[in-house]
Amino acid sequence: MRVLRCDQQVEKGEKAFGQVVLLDRDGVINVDHGYVYEVEKFEWVEGVKELINELQARGIGVGIVTNQSGIGRGYYSEKQFLDLMKWVGQEVPIDIVVYCPHAPEAGCPGRKPGTRMIEMVLNYLNCSPASALFVGDKGTDMEAAHGADVRGSLFEGGDIGKFVQDLL
Repeated sequence: MRVLRCDQQVEKGEKAFGQVVLLDRDGVINVDHGYVYEVEKFEWVEGVKELINELQARGIGVGIVTNQSGIGRGYYSEKQFLDLMKWVGQEVPIDIVVYCPHAPEAGCPGRKPGTRMIEMVLNYLNCSPASALFVGDKGTDMEAAHGADVRGSLFEGGDIGKFVQDLL
């Protein structure tokens, strides 16, 4: 699993994916309890582990695109976030994680609803926007998807596996 900040350069990955599913983290991968950065407080959304395993088995690339303003606000460190994501990557096969550690007031262009993080994932996974789906739980996620010419779908709870399977 490759993990990149929104302000880093990304090179094309070794593998090209014909289809990619991008997932927001808080509210899509894990239950959003507010600034989750510890394994003990990380609660998987229903069906997400099975979904990610199924996508990988079908040869579909999987990326996480996440704003992490808790880092910029000083609620937790970048190392704590990276340690948690390393654990997530041991639990499920994620190809790439791109995150923005900046608080909203920092004005970072990489932060959603900006499109930079989505573009980074697509570049790394060698996938066109037309072949990607971005699942998020907020309007800013859908704005980012629209801005990057990626199909976006708003997840409002329930079984994420069934939700995404119905979209593919």
